[in-house]
Formats: sequence, structure tokens, C-alpha cells
Amino acid sequence: MKPFMQKSLRFIRLRYKLFFVLLVFWFLLMWDLGLQTVLAGVFICGVVTMMTHNVLYDDDGYVYHAIKLRTIVVYVVFLFVEIYKASFIYVYNLLAHHYEPVVFDIELDVEDAVLIGIISNSITLTPGTITIDTDTEKHMITVMTIAPPGATAEALEKPIRQKFERLLKQKGDRQ
Repeated sequence: MKPFMQKSLRFIRLRYKLFFVLLVFWFLLMWDLGLQTVLAGVFICGVVTMMTHNVLYDDDGYVYHAIKLRTIVVYVVFLFVEIYKASFIYVYNLLAHHYEPVVFDIELDVEDAVLIGIISNSITLTPGTITIDTDTEKHMITVMTIAPPGATAEALEKPIRQKFERLLKQKGDRQ
């Protein structure tokens, strides 16, 4: 086989899993299988997959060792449930006027920068909460949320620890 073909096959072999995971996530978010959505998803997921070179993997293979598929599936399902639950709670709280914006820091018990990023993005995807800053060196996330007046930092951290951190920090869950 020619060196170009070998390099091309290796290039595809390293990236196809990431491409398909992104594409599944795309369809879950778009919830539409129309031709435009499929073509846009394939194009965007392809570009994102190509742009992750030297971030998730290099010429020698993956730099980051993935989380088990079962954990990813459980986490994504759990995340979607939390997004929908938080949407209804957020609308109620806005209409009731019982809550105010609060900013707090949470120091995570997770050391992996990718897992901290996943938790940070999960917080932002949940309505009523926004990640303002993520510090992977100190394992800290600054969060803005709506909360009852006088809510303690511990009370605000508890749902994040129970919902997001707990699922990703399970020991031995890495491949």
C-alpha cells in the first residue's frame, strides 16, 4: 500500500469514533432528520473532528483516554433530563420572583481537565446556570445561578456535585 493511503487510513481510523459521537449528539440536539440537518451535521462534525488534531489526539494516537461508553450514555441521558427539569423550574422561578442571581465558586474533586470542561459545559447547558470561569489548575469553576435569597454556597454546590461531578469521578471508569 502506498504511504499516502496508509496515512489516510490511519487518519480515518483515529477519528471516526469522535465523528460519530459528535454526529449522534448533533441529532439529539437538533431532533430533526431533514436533509439540511443531516448535511449540516456531517459537515460541522467533520470540521470539528478535523480541528481536534493535537488536542484529543496526535500522530501517535489519542492523547486523552476516553471515558467508557456506558458512562457517556448514562451521563448524556442524565444531562438531557436535567436540562428539561431545570427549564421548568427556571420558568417557575422567573414568574414567581422568589429568586435572585448569585455567583459562587466550586472546587471540584476531579483533576482531569477534560472532565472539568465537561462539568463546566454541563452547568452552562442547564437553564438558570452559567459557567463564568473555569480554572483547570485549581479545579475550580465560577458559576452564576438563580437562587433563593440567602442561599449558602454549600447548598448551591450540592446539586452540581450530585448531578455532574458524581457521574464523572467514578473510580476505574476510564478505559
